[in-house]
Amino acid sequence: MMVCCIASGPSLTAEDCEAVGQKGILTIAVNNSWQMARFAKYIYAGDKSWWVKNGKLIDIEAVRVCCDESAMIHHGTQTHRATGGYNSGMMAIRYAIQKLHAQRVILLGYDCSVKNGLHWHGPHQGLGNPDEARCQKWLKQFDKIAAEAKAFGVDVVNCSRYTELTVFNHMDLEEALERC
Repeated sequence: MMVCCIASGPSLTAEDCEAVGQKGILTIAVNNSWQMARFAKYIYAGDKSWWVKNGKLIDIEAVRVCCDESAMIHHGTQTHRATGGYNSGMMAIRYAIQKLHAQRVILLGYDCSVKNGLHWHGPHQGLGNPDEARCQKWLKQFDKIAAEAKAFGVDVVNCSRYTELTVFNHMDLEEALERC
């Protein structure tokens, strides 16, 4: 099974989301990216604070997933246990591997950099936003999920138009979609 994880990096485009949607690939939108990937079957946000601020705005039918058990009570999310340090984009990949049993994961919007902006949707209002130090921390955290993917025999392909994330193979989205 193939799963696409769509994060909020500034390189994410509506055209890329549309291409994934047209292929009917099972999709996990990370945080606000459900707004561009309205076909997503899952919305993954690891932080309870994101759900408090945004949970009521979601107007699509999607399974809601969070790492915080109290979000389940207040926002109807499924709980996905996070171990060690995490970020929502990394945990969405882990969810695709562990819970959805993906054999291939395509990544979009995984810039892991603020060189081209904070997010495709601009800064979060009233929530934390990435900075260079946080991006460097995320890059180290992705080493863990890359090792897990390899151990499970899962092919993770980063199709982000711009990315600093190098632990996964990088490929143009068009090429990746031709292979599905």
